[in-house]
Amino acid sequence: MKIAKSRLNKALALAIATSAIGLTACEKNNSQISGSQPVVEQTAVAKMTRQNSESLFEDYAKMRAQQVSNVTYNLQVTLDNKTESFAGITDLNFDLAANNQNDLTIDFDSGTVNSVKVNGKAVSFTYEKWFITVPASELAEGKNTVTVDYQRPYATDGSGLHRFVDPENGEVYLYTDFEPYDANRLFPHFDQPDLKAKYTMQVTAPSHWKVITSVRETAVEQQGENSVWDFPESAKFSSYIFSLHAGNYAVWEDTFEDIPLRLFARQSLAEYVKTEEWFEPTKQSFKFFNDYFEVRYPFVKYDQIVAPDFNAGAMENVAAVTFNEGYIARGEKSTLAKMSLANVIAHEMAHMWFGDLVTMRWWNGLWLNESFATYMANLAINEASDFDNAWDVFYSGTKQWAYRSDDSVNTHAIELPVPSTGDALTNFDGITYGKGASVLKQLPYYLGEENFRVGVSNYLKKFSYKNTELDDFIGELGKAAGKDMTQWTQDWLYNAGLNTIKVNYQCSDNKISQLNIEQTAPADYPTLREQRVQVGLYNYADNKMSLTTAIPVTYKGANTEVTAAIGQACPDLVYPNEADWGFVKVDLDDKSLASVEKHINAVESTTMRLMLWQSLSDSVRDANLAADKFVHFAIANIEGETDYNVVRKIAGSLTTALRYLTTATRLEQKDYSDLYRDVENLYLRLLEKAEAGSDLQKMWYSRYVSMSKSDNHLKNLLDVLQGEKSYDGLTIDQDKRWNILAQLNRYQHGNYAALLEAEKVKDNSDSGIKSAIYAEVLRPEEQVKAKWFDVVVNNPENLKLSTLRYIMWGLFPSDQGKLEAPYKAKILAHIPKLNEGSDLELLSAFTGSMLPRECTAESETELAKLVVEYKDMKPQALKSVKAQHQNVERCVKALKLLK
Repeated sequence: MKIAKSRLNKALALAIATSAIGLTACEKNNSQISGSQPVVEQTAVAKMTRQNSESLFEDYAKMRAQQVSNVTYNLQVTLDNKTESFAGITDLNFDLAANNQNDLTIDFDSGTVNSVKVNGKAVSFTYEKWFITVPASELAEGKNTVTVDYQRPYATDGSGLHRFVDPENGEVYLYTDFEPYDANRLFPHFDQPDLKAKYTMQVTAPSHWKVITSVRETAVEQQGENSVWDFPESAKFSSYIFSLHAGNYAVWEDTFEDIPLRLFARQSLAEYVKTEEWFEPTKQSFKFFNDYFEVRYPFVKYDQIVAPDFNAGAMENVAAVTFNEGYIARGEKSTLAKMSLANVIAHEMAHMWFGDLVTMRWWNGLWLNESFATYMANLAINEASDFDNAWDVFYSGTKQWAYRSDDSVNTHAIELPVPSTGDALTNFDGITYGKGASVLKQLPYYLGEENFRVGVSNYLKKFSYKNTELDDFIGELGKAAGKDMTQWTQDWLYNAGLNTIKVNYQCSDNKISQLNIEQTAPADYPTLREQRVQVGLYNYADNKMSLTTAIPVTYKGANTEVTAAIGQACPDLVYPNEADWGFVKVDLDDKSLASVEKHINAVESTTMRLMLWQSLSDSVRDANLAADKFVHFAIANIEGETDYNVVRKIAGSLTTALRYLTTATRLEQKDYSDLYRDVENLYLRLLEKAEAGSDLQKMWYSRYVSMSKSDNHLKNLLDVLQGEKSYDGLTIDQDKRWNILAQLNRYQHGNYAALLEAEKVKDNSDSGIKSAIYAEVLRPEEQVKAKWFDVVVNNPENLKLSTLRYIMWGLFPSDQGKLEAPYKAKILAHIPKLNEGSDLELLSAFTGSMLPRECTAESETELAKLVVEYKDMKPQALKSVKAQHQNVERCVKALKLLK
């Protein structure tokens, strides 16, 4: 997944940090060619010169896939726990196309190349920082072996081969993270998904380390202080899902049928690992996927490695999946946190088939990998796990991410051109994951559940160990269902934009006499789509709003008449996406909206209540409903709601609406301080009323801490921190302590500085160090801002990217605009410098966190100008400024509604 390779946003990262087939006989030598294409003899490869860039471009990758074939790699890697670089020798074995006119380039980022040999003979070569070039004249037609002797520094940004030193015990841990184009930061090779290869590896490492990759070792030989690990030839797969992890990891073992299972984590985290949270969902997911796909797991063993400093949520390396350490909690997890882990485990496992066994040819196909894994994970959790309400959680999380993304200035078609690997990095987003998964979720309703399953199974069987294009997948679905998918594909996958539907109906003699679904589209994305939904008709009686009838209907075009509704009882509430079959925004008719305002807690269906609250929240975001009106409505109704997922939705939406009100207060538009205090008091009351040890208690505690800023509530937090106040059933673990300290420092309450220094002594873990930095950075003090801004811009201590992120998240919160103002020019001056460099991760993190965002017309105008100025910058910068401009634009509109 790269869950998400959109790279953990602030909310997710802080929440995680503080919470919680044996088909080898079918394989063919030409498998790097797309499954849908016939095999052709290449008589000549067009002449092409490679662009000197940190990215690989698609046109060049296409040429190279014609230039070389039948690739295998022999790797020798030498690791240690003392120096900051590693060494290796790689043999690249391949066939060179006939009549080759092009020099051969070998991807290798920012290392040192000691020598290059071709077929055992030293040859001349050039090295341009990002790739090695071997002249065409040095190569022979047919079989070749190129041997590269090299060195490279370990990475500190979480990509390539990353090195982490545990501050608690000094142990060194290494892991790899490659997607989309960082495998060449471990070893020189052809780093593109359609040049699948087999890998043989020998690793020399300190003798007390464990070494993990896609296969189990065949031998480990002691040599002095080191051990030499021999790994046999692997299956054939793309290099971005190859891996190498090493260090003194703690290990736990289990099995599922004949599949060995292992779990790895740092020694200093071992006491917090609850193995049942990992192995049970792993076994449940294996059983479900083996049965559903009718293709048995193809990679012999299955390891899961919990890695420090990991940028994403998880990554689907073949048989050696990596996870963010945030999935290990130092306290008690909520059911939702456990479910989230189970979902990620299922997502990464689904990739073993969809992404690893069968792989996209190029990065335009990324969405299918990620969308499919996202959909299948939720299906597995719903069908084969111990958790309830999986689709409600999907709706309120992943699907809302999709809706927000598709309703943004950065929306794009699900299937779109991706010119380079740099562009691919920016597509790990809500469209690729959320919208794609939501679109796939509707297909079983459209095609039939079994037809969909058979199409997926046939696709995996037909294209095992190969690369495919979109048409290969859609073609198998169409065949299984006997349905032409051409128009569906064009509408849903090649066109961007979020449609809205609204029901228009008439009643006569208390019966429906006419009911139509009206569909609209944004002006910039005018496609009207076809999909199958249910129209839910609800009636209010005996203090209950109950579903009377759910009518399945396939709508298309601007207007669809629902004849099956005629004669039904005249409803009090109509919802045209009952049970959330479709991917569409719903605009409630006036009568239904009035019913919601009167009887929202009387709606019997929890899923419907969830969707209705979401509709109200969307209205605030779209500036169709005043934020203060929503806050009053939420306060009046939240205590009448009992479902955890619905309560979470209300609380989250309430927090968002309150941001508009605190902004209005800060800008002296209107003082909402009393209303804010009402919410603080409400959250404390709900915390005190919650059942001891319940999920609701955990949730309300977290919400209360994040909301508290009045002196009496900050004093309450201080009492909790110092053990003078407690709540039955709630343990104040170390991560909860850091949350309190962050709040006390942000609002300079009590002896906040001394308290922070004392806590640093108690917790010198990696998580503790980052949390301490974050708490300090939050302080509204000029000298603090100056100190940490210099660190972000100049990084004199060479801090890791994971640490820099914490600093950027805390540096200028929205209520510290006056402290941010002197840095605005410096921030804007630094962005072009980052854009000129090659660190796309840092560019994305800086622009995503540091762009000015004051909710004023002046700020909106400034950002609009930046959108024009940044039009030729890398997509990481351009997308960030466009998103920030839209956010400010939305905020300005929302403030105008406040009376």
